Amino acid sequence: LLLISCTLSLVGNAFAWSSGSSRREALRVGGAVVVGIGSSALPHMKQALAVDLKEDYRQGTAALANMDDAAPVPREAYKKLSSGVVYADLRPGKGDPVVQAGSRVNLQWVLRRSNGYFVDSSEVQNSVPFIFTVGDGKAIYGIDEGVLGMKEGGVRRILIPPPLAYVQGLEDGKPGPLPAGYGPRQQMRRIQSVRKDVPGEYVFLEVQLTRLR
Repeated sequence: LLLISCTLSLVGNAFAWSSGSSRREALRVGGAVVVGIGSSALPHMKQALAVDLKEDYRQGTAALANMDDAAPVPREAYKKLSSGVVYADLRPGKGDPVVQAGSRVNLQWVLRRSNGYFVDSSEVQNSVPFIFTVGDGKAIYGIDEGVLGMKEGGVRRILIPPPLAYVQGLEDGKPGPLPAGYGPRQQMRRIQSVRKDVPGEYVFLEVQLTRLR
């Protein structure tokens, strides 16, 4: 039983910075600014609903081991960043270091559409982690910003407005984590082209930070 914890109405406000500032600097300055979520911030957020989904929707949940996928995420657990990215920590990590601009991280991930439908995961791709340095442009912006503050071993659910997702395309070498294969990539292309302005549309990623340095 997969629980879709909330329906979110997100406004895809691309995180802006001056032409003279680097992406990494922009993350330092504004990426961690959190806007408290209340009824005014997310007027369409609803109570967690239990949805009996088909197996196609449930695929990939094993990629984030030892998670209780029957546990709803309370509304107050979600935090909204100034860019429009929303996240909730499903499991806290350990240790003192946290992800910041310039950190090099390994992520295991599960990618879904906004209705919870499974698209792809690192587990399907032979459990090869997505490795990048925060702010170097190798990750989609919503992930660059959404992993800030995580600790090693932590698991986070990140909801990314399309303008902060696969805006540079889904071909090999583009910012990731990238789904593999024609079908999964076409699903994301459709969101980026046809559904990018649909209220409540977002890219749904659950990530586990397996290494931080």
